[in-house]
Amino acid sequence: MYSIRDRLLWTFCIALLVAGVAATYMTFISARAELDRFLDAELQQIALSLSTHSFERVPDTVAVPADEQRIVVQITGLENNRTYLSAELESPFPVIEQEGLATILHEGRTWRIFNLKTETGFNILTAQPTDVRLSMAFGSALHILQPLVLLLPFLVIAVWLLVSQGLASLNRTAKIVSTRSSSSLEALPTRGLPREVLQLVSALNELLAKLQDSLQAQKRFASDAAHELRTPLTALKLQVQLAERAKTPEAREKAFNRLHAGIDRATGLVQQLLVIARLDPDAHQKPFTEVDLARVIESVADELGVVAQQKNVSLTHKSQEVTIAGMEDALKLLVTNLTDNAIRYTQEGGAIELTVQQMNNHAVICVADNGPGIAPEERERVFDRFYRALGTKTQGHGLGLAIVKRIVEIHHGTIRIEDGLQGQGTCMRIELPITTQS
Repeated sequence: MYSIRDRLLWTFCIALLVAGVAATYMTFISARAELDRFLDAELQQIALSLSTHSFERVPDTVAVPADEQRIVVQITGLENNRTYLSAELESPFPVIEQEGLATILHEGRTWRIFNLKTETGFNILTAQPTDVRLSMAFGSALHILQPLVLLLPFLVIAVWLLVSQGLASLNRTAKIVSTRSSSSLEALPTRGLPREVLQLVSALNELLAKLQDSLQAQKRFASDAAHELRTPLTALKLQVQLAERAKTPEAREKAFNRLHAGIDRATGLVQQLLVIARLDPDAHQKPFTEVDLARVIESVADELGVVAQQKNVSLTHKSQEVTIAGMEDALKLLVTNLTDNAIRYTQEGGAIELTVQQMNNHAVICVADNGPGIAPEERERVFDRFYRALGTKTQGHGLGLAIVKRIVEIHHGTIRIEDGLQGQGTCMRIELPITTQS
């Protein structure tokens, strides 16, 4: 496990070191170029100043104390090849015919020279070792960078303090989170946080809010499910007892038939609960595919047409070719639940009509009937889990419309209840966006 503070410090030090090396190199290159121009001019100036003198006698060698620049002057008589030397060398420089600046190799060293021929018959040569120039340029670069080197420890300490201060808010937030109980999902404090930490804490708060909503939904679901399962399980227990106490085959058969019917109702309830449970957690994250709503409508009409005929209810459908991005199984379940509800609540001789059409950028699904309808004051509550309208005699679990509403939410649509066929009954109107949602 690495530390952000240590990583930032090491990154800063390495960056500062690289910058220092680069600055040293650039300073060295600049200083060397400037020194080369200055010292070349100095070699030329020394030679020009000596050319104004007349040499009556040329001694063998004249030693002149060398300065820190280590400039060597050689004066050669062209007629007798006698030489003046300002410094002791193992051998004099060779006579160079070409005048001006040049770089030569002499006695295993590289020299920068300036050669000048005078009108009096002398050859004046000024020379300087190139390694002396390199040393002077490097020293100049170090001199320029010396303050940065001295400031480096203070810069490291300053960065350490700044990073520690910046991470203090993160450490406080981590301490708050670590001391909380597992059931505490309140939002973390955001006051006084730097921008970078604020983004992280805000994201955590959004996650905590989602977890809070999910936990409340799960608690509510568990409570409702336990309440709804208690009644059918109690009924099943009583029916088992009645079957055990039955004294005649007829009574035993009747008891077992009631038991089977109770088991079927309990199984249906459990299946509906499982559908709700699968739709609740992160169902919107499932990949969407292209769904032909006309095909979905036709499929549901074919499957439930027999059920409608048995109740003498007319089931028709009118469909336009409309394709949306969604989950086909969930959309089919949506239409199935609405149609099944309409069949169960519509009286004999009634009519049900399924339609799908495109309006603007939405697909509109309508399941309309001419049944008893739903009172306006109850139209919002019928989508709540386990809620059944007052006066309802038809068997059900109160979960069908809750499942429908959840499917609509997953597909980023809307659902509302309107008047049905010829102003009677109900019309479940669902609007789903055609554009891809994920």
